[in-house]
Parts: sequence; C-alpha cells; structure tokens
Amino acid sequence: MPYVLEGKICKPNEITSIEEGDVIVVRPFTTLIDGVNQVAPPLSIISKTCKHEIRTPLWVDGVKVGNNVRVVEGDLEVWGELEIKSYEFLPGYTARELLGRSSFKVSSKELGIPIVTVDGKQLISTLNREILVTDKRELLLALAHSLNYFLSSKE
Repeated sequence: MPYVLEGKICKPNEITSIEEGDVIVVRPFTTLIDGVNQVAPPLSIISKTCKHEIRTPLWVDGVKVGNNVRVVEGDLEVWGELEIKSYEFLPGYTARELLGRSSFKVSSKELGIPIVTVDGKQLISTLNREILVTDKRELLLALAHSLNYFLSSKE
C-alpha cells in the first residue's frame, strides 16, 4: 500500500508505458486530480510520465512495478473476452470492460496456474513467484503487475 505525496496519474485507457517504480492501482480511490475530485479506477497508473496531477498526499491500494513479470510469446490467437479466475481480482474486471471482445495472443500450453484466460487458454498465469503474460499490450502488462498485490506478502 504505497504512500503518494504528490504525483501524476494516468487512467487505464491512457497507459502508454510502464516503468519500474510506477504504482499500479488495484482498488478505486478518490482524490483531487487536476483540481477536481475524481475516482481513479483499478489499473490507473501513478507515474512521472502521466499528465494528470495529484496534489494531495494519500495511501493507495496499489503495487509498485517490479521485475517479476515476464512476457512469454503466445503461440495462438483467440477471439473473446477476458475470463477472470478470482472474483477478488478487481483490476481484471476493469481490463475486461476496457478491452471487451478482442483478439488476444495466448498460450496453447499450460504455463503454471491460470489467473486470466480467454476461451479457456492462458493469458496471465503465475509460476514459481513469476507472473507470465502472453500478450504485450500495456494494459495487460499493467494487469499482470497488479497481480503482485494479491500474491506477495510484502504488498
């Protein structure tokens, strides 16, 4: 649960890049953004590369981007909607709403424990303290990083 003194935030549909040290929001919060009280949804990112200013200090239910997410090339392309395997994984529902029915690169092989699937095929999974994702979209990378909040005891 990082403490943000002040910073910049991007909504999930504004994500252009993710860097180590950025904070990915996993539960909604309300704060003063650009001088107006707004709700930041799950998968918002607090980063110096964003354009919206946060000027009030606050605690955020979120996770700092680390280095335990690995992109594994998906070998199969499927069309469908994200299937979230845990009802507590709020960022997954935000991503599903934003992406709708789309084409995704997934793995035809079992790669650890599936967390997010499409048409029954793994898109995001966890294996030996590492999070594997098979599609390189920034929103899906943010989704994979947000899993650390739920899997790591230090968060």
